[in-house]
Amino acid sequence: MNESMRQEIALFRYGLIAPLVNGQVDPKTYLKEVAERSHQVPHHGEKRIAAKTILDWCTQYKKGGFEALKPKRRSDRGHSRRLSPEEEDHILALRKKHPHMPVTVFYQHLIEQGEIQSISYFTIYRLLKKYNLVGKEILPIPERKRFAYDQVNELWQGDLSHGPLIRVNGKTQKTFLIAYIDDCSRVVPYAQFFSSEKFDGLRIVTKEALLRYGKPKRIYSDNGKIYRAEPLQYACAELGITLIHTQPYDPQSKGKIERFFRTVQTRFYPLLEMNSPKSLEELNERFWKWLEEDYHRKPHASLNGKTPHEVFQSQVHLVSFVGRGFGLARLDLFETRIP
Repeated sequence: MNESMRQEIALFRYGLIAPLVNGQVDPKTYLKEVAERSHQVPHHGEKRIAAKTILDWCTQYKKGGFEALKPKRRSDRGHSRRLSPEEEDHILALRKKHPHMPVTVFYQHLIEQGEIQSISYFTIYRLLKKYNLVGKEILPIPERKRFAYDQVNELWQGDLSHGPLIRVNGKTQKTFLIAYIDDCSRVVPYAQFFSSEKFDGLRIVTKEALLRYGKPKRIYSDNGKIYRAEPLQYACAELGITLIHTQPYDPQSKGKIERFFRTVQTRFYPLLEMNSPKSLEELNERFWKWLEEDYHRKPHASLNGKTPHEVFQSQVHLVSFVGRGFGLARLDLFETRIP
């Protein structure tokens, strides 16, 4: 098992223990619920995980951090069970009969029919992907959260929105606004316009938000590629932040950040019409000024007439601030391999 595989498994384990580590759930109820259902374990396929195992992972994480969740290196690595050419041909033929079946269901079907034994889900997935036989899986629409958290930094919603077109040196340039919003106070920990949708913008926004407004317990974002980038996942794991993704094609589940973007469109963008910014830097300077002097200082009906600034400051004693060291360093390790 190589280092990349060990990290993926560690992230899976952290995803299960994060609600316990952060005190988000009743331990007894949560452990019972998790132990009763099957999980798609990276590189191992569908498995059930005992409550004792989850508690062991919690102990390991508290003692050794994210690194302790990685599987120990096996002495017999390199001798994993592989499919023979004949087995591959047989599985590919079966898949062509059920091309639209989710891979997870297809894998379970192979096991139940006795077609495979001791073959991991990941082995089957790689085979199907190699021959372009991996279709989109239809996922259930999640239950809506119709409430706001009572405390600041319990949850941040994050997203990207198309910004206004600006003219720079006679050329039209697209802009993209990346932002986080605190679910409780509606404070925007940080937001910035960029000229592209690449991960580097999210890296900057995430780091600045953490440094300015402290550490949230959860970050809730969509399934966009930049929000699944490894540096973000590892930084969250090391800082003890639960990273949650919405289901595909379900933008309504991030209602508060979507409403913020609409507010930007109706209250900030009109200010640009009479005097268009001449550069991305000018656009951001004017946006940050509006954010602090207008958005954060205006009473919100959903906050019982209080301003986002007032609500956040009233609970600032609850904020867990972070430094520029451990955890945040992950966000500085971004490389061009992530588009």
